[in-house]
Amino acid sequence: MLLLCFAVIAVGGPSASVMGQQKKIPEDPLYVVDATTGRSIPEVLLLPRYSRFKGVSTMLGEGPGDGSYLDYLAKPFIYRPGERFKLKLPKSTGFLIPGLLFMGKGRSLDGVFLIAAGYRPLWFANLWSPGSARQLKLTPIPDHEWSLLRDNKFSQLERDVTRIENDCSFWDLPSPCSLEIHYNKKERALVHSFLRRPKSDTK
Repeated sequence: MLLLCFAVIAVGGPSASVMGQQKKIPEDPLYVVDATTGRSIPEVLLLPRYSRFKGVSTMLGEGPGDGSYLDYLAKPFIYRPGERFKLKLPKSTGFLIPGLLFMGKGRSLDGVFLIAAGYRPLWFANLWSPGSARQLKLTPIPDHEWSLLRDNKFSQLERDVTRIENDCSFWDLPSPCSLEIHYNKKERALVHSFLRRPKSDTK
């Protein structure tokens, strides 16, 4: 769900041109461990998922207004648990009448998928929470189950596919869904390289 939270940087009369983004994510580390053994997992692939709203949104609790919504994956990266967590937030721009409506394009980060070879993927949306909320556990799965996940669920991220229109629940989206993939060639190569590593390289 898109969060329309803006920092107003240019104001004129009763209305304002705005450019802003969500509240900054704490740089406190994420700690990721094996749910069975408690052993630290040295590297995980993170797939951020974003939302975009374009149009007019009311701010009176009377409905979303008139516009279009889009969910998309972008900017995948490899993270080493225990290191400072840095994730750049998207910016939103538009025209704001305080307390009434927003017109423009709003973008927000919804959360990230954590992936490690041999583990069930984890959706994590509490990026703004400190402390124990950043201590995460991945559940180990059998080799054949991991192979099915990699080849059936994640293969679209490696190939030149631009949209996923099934498996809504897997991507933590309501049905029906349309999840766009905004990866360039370098990012797809990164995903491919990580997914095709032997399990011993990531566990």
